[in-house]
Amino acid sequence: MAITKPIPKKESVDQFINNAPDGDKLRKGVKKGKREQISLTIPPALLDRLDAVANRLALSRAGMINLAIVRAIEQEEKNN
Repeated sequence: MAITKPIPKKESVDQFINNAPDGDKLRKGVKKGKREQISLTIPPALLDRLDAVANRLALSRAGMINLAIVRAIEQEEKNN
């Protein structure tokens, strides 16, 4: 039996179990209404290109990222 830290009062038993290496992983993003905020790190040159295309399409950076992800997923699903 492994020695573990005590479960903090604010953390539920389900959360404790899900945090185990073999548990169901909970999403780490922050809920923002019906959306979930994530962190993304990309090279500065790619960010410049992203901003340029978003500007040409009159989209926000987040809108452009969402559009690119949707298109990539649709293309992948079409190929499979």
